[in-house]
Amino acid sequence: MKTLITLSTVATCLVLGGCARDKVMHFGAGAGVSGVVKEYTGSTAKGCAAALAVGVAKEAYDSKYGGTVEAADAIATGAGCLTWELKF
Repeated sequence: MKTLITLSTVATCLVLGGCARDKVMHFGAGAGVSGVVKEYTGSTAKGCAAALAVGVAKEAYDSKYGGTVEAADAIATGAGCLTWELKF
């Protein structure tokens, strides 16, 4: 439950801070990937690496198939892993 609240809070701050909806979606995807990997491996580092890898893979896909490539998208996806480490 704390994770859901944290993710919602971070996403809301990103939106209110002028961050594009696309970046919020990347952030959420990174949080999800990171959470699943961390749950199965017990490793925060592996969760963050997986989130970043998914972000880079998405941008590589965009590059090959005509999408818009943005380094900020990969960074936003990788940053999603931080939600699993925030504690209140």
